[in-house]
Amino acid sequence: MRCLFCKADSSGSKSREHIVPESFGNSDHVLGPGIVCDGCNNYIAREVEKPILDSLYFRERRFSATIPNKRGRVIPLEGLHLQSRTRVQNHADDLTGEGVSIGAHPDADEARFIKSLLGDWSHTLIFPMAVAPENRALARFVGKVGLEALAHRLIQANLSHEELVDKSELDALRSFVRRGSGPRHWTIARRQLYLPDKVFFDGKDHYQMLHEFEIFFRPVDEVNQLYECYVSLVLFGEEFVLNLGRPEL
Repeated sequence: MRCLFCKADSSGSKSREHIVPESFGNSDHVLGPGIVCDGCNNYIAREVEKPILDSLYFRERRFSATIPNKRGRVIPLEGLHLQSRTRVQNHADDLTGEGVSIGAHPDADEARFIKSLLGDWSHTLIFPMAVAPENRALARFVGKVGLEALAHRLIQANLSHEELVDKSELDALRSFVRRGSGPRHWTIARRQLYLPDKVFFDGKDHYQMLHEFEIFFRPVDEVNQLYECYVSLVLFGEEFVLNLGRPEL
């Protein structure tokens, strides 16, 4: 067995790979051991997924959806209590999404914060406004999801993911994701498909959509059966589309 990213022998690898990280609520779409080797798995978690998960943009969305991290904790949002000049944290009370609570940051002066709360009638909380992660980090992440989603589709069709290992058309993206090399800019198309808190109904159950992804093909030359391959990744209602074969859309 060979790794989807580095192409090295991965027969001895033991780690599974989540196509969409667990911290985005994914427990179903997982690649088995060896499809992504242990080395690539560790690198991608640290250098590709972590910058996205740690970005304020997606931390806010994870907080609003009360999605716990691997340790079962919903990461609080950090802000400032203006009157006492105290750093504060906004905590999700539980995993039902029923409410939040504000408390002093562990490194802040809690006594000063409480004294201000008891002494003033009005209070102002300031939280930073999040902007999307920079394009390169986002493109590497979406490209990673695309390659793994393509492998997942082959496996579902009882085919081997190693067909992708031999596809030279995917080498540029492979290198871009795994090593950060190649083009400086890999284009992503973005649009909001639905609100992050939209509730869907399938005739039986009500639910919110945290993430979804799809692979689709666009004909370039139907006579010679040439197609471009794209991944569509939707996180909290926002769609990110990337061409798996080249940096341009």
